[in-house]
Amino acid sequence: MLYRWKAEVLKRSPGSVVEIEVLEIDGNVYFHRFFCALKPCIDGFLEGCRPYLGIDSTALNGRWNGHLASATAVDGHNWMYPVAYGFIASETEENWTWFMNQLKKAIGDPPRLVVCTDACKGLENAVKNVFPNAEQRECFFHLMKNFVKKFHGFGRMYPAARAYREEVFLHHMEAIIKESNAIWVWLSQWHNLKWMRCALDPEIKYDYVTNNIAEVFNNWIGEIKDLPVAELADKVREMIMALWRNSRRIAERLPAGRILPAIMVQMRANTRGLGQFRVVESGNWSAEVWDNSNNCERHIVKLHQKTCTCLEWQHTGKPCQQVLAFVTSQKRVDLEQFVHEYYSVDRFKAAYVREIEPMTDKSQWPQVHLDFLVGAPLAKRNVGRQRKLRFKGCLEGGHKKKGVSEGVNDSSTAPTNSNGKKMIRCPVTCRKCGEKGHRQASYSVHSMEPKKGKCCSSIEILNYHIKQKNIFLFNCRKRKTRKNSTKAGPTEPSTPQRLSREQIIQDSPGMVTRSRLAFLLGEGTSSQTITTTPDMIATTAPANKMTPKKKPNAAAAKKMTPKRKLQIG
Repeated sequence: MLYRWKAEVLKRSPGSVVEIEVLEIDGNVYFHRFFCALKPCIDGFLEGCRPYLGIDSTALNGRWNGHLASATAVDGHNWMYPVAYGFIASETEENWTWFMNQLKKAIGDPPRLVVCTDACKGLENAVKNVFPNAEQRECFFHLMKNFVKKFHGFGRMYPAARAYREEVFLHHMEAIIKESNAIWVWLSQWHNLKWMRCALDPEIKYDYVTNNIAEVFNNWIGEIKDLPVAELADKVREMIMALWRNSRRIAERLPAGRILPAIMVQMRANTRGLGQFRVVESGNWSAEVWDNSNNCERHIVKLHQKTCTCLEWQHTGKPCQQVLAFVTSQKRVDLEQFVHEYYSVDRFKAAYVREIEPMTDKSQWPQVHLDFLVGAPLAKRNVGRQRKLRFKGCLEGGHKKKGVSEGVNDSSTAPTNSNGKKMIRCPVTCRKCGEKGHRQASYSVHSMEPKKGKCCSSIEILNYHIKQKNIFLFNCRKRKTRKNSTKAGPTEPSTPQRLSREQIIQDSPGMVTRSRLAFLLGEGTSSQTITTTPDMIATTAPANKMTPKKKPNAAAAKKMTPKRKLQIG
């Protein structure tokens, strides 16, 4: 089926590079490796993207073992741009060399190319062998994951890696090496690639020190990694086709010959808050820019050469703060002329101008006659349900658990309560006992005793609840019937009597309102009947006299339509 898929891709999109390699053992043929680079992706990368590739792989979680390798670039918006993908058995130097050779067959050997990888030594050697003239970068995030396992307390590694100037990098590294000389030896031995900004090629216009663009691709395909190889290859192609269509719609609405509007919005936003800079012009295109907020640093800006001594403009292709301070002090100066061509609309359109041709379903793919029968890969998974989530490292912080605060890795130093149990450190402070790790509403932790500032065990809490329940039952036995709060009157008869509507109207000395009538008739009250006496009717005030309103009785305050009680028997 995978060979038929290859024939369909080459039929719809000639010029694509699709390679399938098998492994023959004892006369049997097994699937081994796969590579795919569509023709629109290849041409779009060479014409519209920066010469940067992030190489990485992610483990498949389907029925068979293996990894999905990818080569990802970036467009003018710094969006993910998939160039090639494939399947390999494992991350060995042999498999990575084969993958990089197929990638070289697709994109050729560009005069300027940057390849960024993680801490995989097999991939580093493969890139060095296949692309010897390419600049090799290493992901700083993976470097620090290995760094913190051996060394601790060196927070100046991050500002050293992000520094554009070499003197700033050396300033931070000297302070680190003074504390431990073994760090530089370790970095030189195990991480000798370019992981600092000051050593990057400024012509690439991509200053990222991490390989996050490859991680974005791995996350993008995370939900389909359990598919078989033929369905997985076609699904990735389909996702790339939809991604191209969405980007092409955006490109069609943009004006040609201009810089991308999103980049210009970013530049205009950076022009705000530049009051700390003081510009001293020496000509129409050059000036000294003083930074009063940073020890009065001074940089030289030359607009016609597109250079600044802070080197940020050269590495990113977008004006830095010093350049923006100088440009905004001029009148009628177009800011777009200082942004590099990689961020232009024309480059963005060239990256997505070609369409990825749609394909038919597998029942209509061309028939391919092979001299051998391709079997499944040899590395078969164990029996049982396969994991969808990988095991996280010790430095990544595992999955959240109920009741455990995020970011807590070491519970050995956690405080203990009066029970001697360890409590989780968190910023929540109890208002009742003053301790951290729980809230005031946590009844399972707090003591129910009137003493403030102490916590008790669960047995004491249980005894307290039993005691409170006994007090409540004792009070219920002592409770007497509530006395009537109205004026004393004659005793109500034991048998309640209900008057008719005509009798109430005849005996009433004055006008009876609807609410008063409903009250006297007993409508809208509880299931208890209301008894009436002649004295009650006699006390009704006449309509022409003004009497103060009395508070409603307890029966009148109840709901108008109560639920009827179920009578048994």
